[in-house]
Amino acid sequence: MDRDGVVIKYVPYLSKVEQVELPLGAGEALKRWQDAGYLLIIITNQAGVGRGYYTLEDVEKVHNHIIEEYGKFGVTFTDIFICPHHPQDNCLCRKPAPKMIIDASKKHGVSLSQSLFVGDAPSDVQCAINAECQAVLVLTGRGKETLQNIAQYSRKVEIFDSLQDTVKLIPSP
Repeated sequence: MDRDGVVIKYVPYLSKVEQVELPLGAGEALKRWQDAGYLLIIITNQAGVGRGYYTLEDVEKVHNHIIEEYGKFGVTFTDIFICPHHPQDNCLCRKPAPKMIIDASKKHGVSLSQSLFVGDAPSDVQCAINAECQAVLVLTGRGKETLQNIAQYSRKVEIFDSLQDTVKLIPSP
């Protein structure tokens, strides 16, 4: 899943712990996904590092705070993958390239065809499609803007108002 606009409220170039805010119901939602047996892996572009706006140490502090806040709900993130590069670096990891998702699937033995990728931006949706996993768009963060161009994608995209609503995708036991 994406970080900014999904796991936490969207703040452009968020770099400080004080800026972190969990979306309403997100803690409970991720706990339900976790309890259903899903691994919770964050895949995030952090171009602010490459642009010199903040450091990888700042990103790590933010991630530690996110882990702590979600821990209050009993949520454990399996892993966090970061692309710290400037968009013009033409790296292989920046979403919409699927490298971070593919690396996560290999590292944790996850089937991409059985995986979901939840995001709010066009790069998230395209990344999921490129990785051949199910794209899930949430209308938080930049999601409403992304929805305006949803017809451009080559595969079906599941759409939900929020991360909280994505629990409707959890199969019944």
